[in-house]
Amino acid sequence: MDAGIPRPRYTRLSSIRRAVRFIASSFCLLIIVWFSARANATVTSITIQSPNLSIQNIVNVTSPMHVEATAESSSAITGYVVYVDHEDVYQNHSPSLDAWIVLPPGTTHSVYVTAWDASGTLLSTPLYSINVTGAAPPIPPVMAMRKARVDSGSWTVDNNAGVGGQCNDGSIGAYTNSFDPNTANSPGVAYGGQHFIVTSKCQYDDSLFYIKDSTLPSPYAGDTNFLWEFWIYVPTTTPTAAVQAIEADLFQAVQMSDGVHEFMFGSQCDYATNQWQFWLPQKGRLTWSNVNLAPCQFAPGSWHHLTYFLQRVTSAGYQIIPAIFSPSSDSNTYLRFGTLTVDGNTMYVGGLANSTIPSPAWAPVLGIQHQLDSAVDHVTLEEYVNEESVTSW
Repeated sequence: MDAGIPRPRYTRLSSIRRAVRFIASSFCLLIIVWFSARANATVTSITIQSPNLSIQNIVNVTSPMHVEATAESSSAITGYVVYVDHEDVYQNHSPSLDAWIVLPPGTTHSVYVTAWDASGTLLSTPLYSINVTGAAPPIPPVMAMRKARVDSGSWTVDNNAGVGGQCNDGSIGAYTNSFDPNTANSPGVAYGGQHFIVTSKCQYDDSLFYIKDSTLPSPYAGDTNFLWEFWIYVPTTTPTAAVQAIEADLFQAVQMSDGVHEFMFGSQCDYATNQWQFWLPQKGRLTWSNVNLAPCQFAPGSWHHLTYFLQRVTSAGYQIIPAIFSPSSDSNTYLRFGTLTVDGNTMYVGGLANSTIPSPAWAPVLGIQHQLDSAVDHVTLEEYVNEESVTSW
């Protein structure tokens, strides 16, 4: 080779530069393709599995109305909104929709669903018409539900003055009886329930009986729907005229951004008026309020089956379900009484109440309680409870 002709010089630096230019051009191509995909992404369809709606006809539904839907898009589906009469009644941030909407029976509404995808595009279904013909307790989703541990463990008798009443003299008796009731024939496992007793020493003698699951972190913190049921028996030895009220409550405490909120789903049969009352706001405070459901007195000597459907909701009265529950993302700070079923008869309640921030703050918890209140002194009131459970999702 002629020494006078310079040889091309290939250095490591030039190879690196060529590699960098190739990577940069490839990355730019990927960015262009990604933005093009986002620009072209669109929600193409929404399928409503429940209820079975029709464009041509008004469809009958029961309350709460179960709305299930899925959507399709070239991008990920990120959320849904359910509209009733063009008002937002449910919102989530999930790839599918599974909602329970509490509506008053005897009403007619328009309904549609909107879905969003990750690119921000949306699609709405046509407008449908529904007629709410009645009420029925929901069927919880099998894969999403949790069952609170209230059917085992020890109950507590609270005879403190803060319970209410002029005195407090409650106790828990043995759940074994051969005549009134015959506990071997009770709805659940024989001898497996609770026996609550108040032996009044004053006219208004009240005592509280409760059980709670205080597991931390609370497995129920992200639950906003509650199906609570139990069987109750008032023996014939408890005189109806001696009862002031028979109370049953479900309570939940949840850590929110501004503290631990207590949700008290309070209910009672006021024996004096024979009216169902719920713990609802009146004149700026929570108090026992008639909900125009009567009668409520339990026929003595018989088992009665009660089922409550209750929800945590926003101050606007509907649920917003975040992608991940946390104290900062959970805005469901109010409670809604949905329905109450007594011996197969489901009644719409629909009341909306605020939660409270107790002082000192509670720890996160889920629990239930029963209370017996006397109307006269020197009388014995008894209540048997069996097959009690809380299913939440």
